[in-house]
Amino acid sequence: MKNAAFDEFVRSQQTDAHSDVNWNAIRDEWLYRLDDLYNQIREFLTEYIDRGEIQLETSPILLTEENIGSYTVQQLTLKIGRKQVKFQPIGTLLIGSRGRVDVIGAGITEARLVLINKKFTRASDMIRISINFEGKLPSPSNEEPGNTELVWKIVTRLPERLFIELTQETLFKMIMEVANG
Repeated sequence: MKNAAFDEFVRSQQTDAHSDVNWNAIRDEWLYRLDDLYNQIREFLTEYIDRGEIQLETSPILLTEENIGSYTVQQLTLKIGRKQVKFQPIGTLLIGSRGRVDVIGAGITEARLVLINKKFTRASDMIRISINFEGKLPSPSNEEPGNTELVWKIVTRLPERLFIELTQETLFKMIMEVANG
């Protein structure tokens, strides 16, 4: 029994619709931004690291993302006395952002960092995302991708997700919240 629609679907999957996207460059940009985040965290914690009150460790983890494939990233762990806080990368191919890192403590409390348009202050700002069906990655806003300044922000919990600038003060607050569960 022949099904023309299914035949066309199977044929269309044989050609690479995203062949003009440089997936290695997207992965490399994500790894650069992740490294930049970790450097920012180290800078904010320098005083505590220098006094030996906080230790930072990195360990490799494997991520797998569609089109990019499997690759290794570093997970950052803060050790503060007996408490540990992990900064676990989730990926870069996410709707509305260019990256996400979950911040996990010993309890059930966790936080989230996202790499988003600097202008975004709440989740409703992301509704403006335009999706281009011509094989191009969606931009996190209606602006041209090259004109969008991306920054790491902390995402608040529901009911309304707000994006808070990552500063030394907001990092300290997030770490205390996550570490204390």
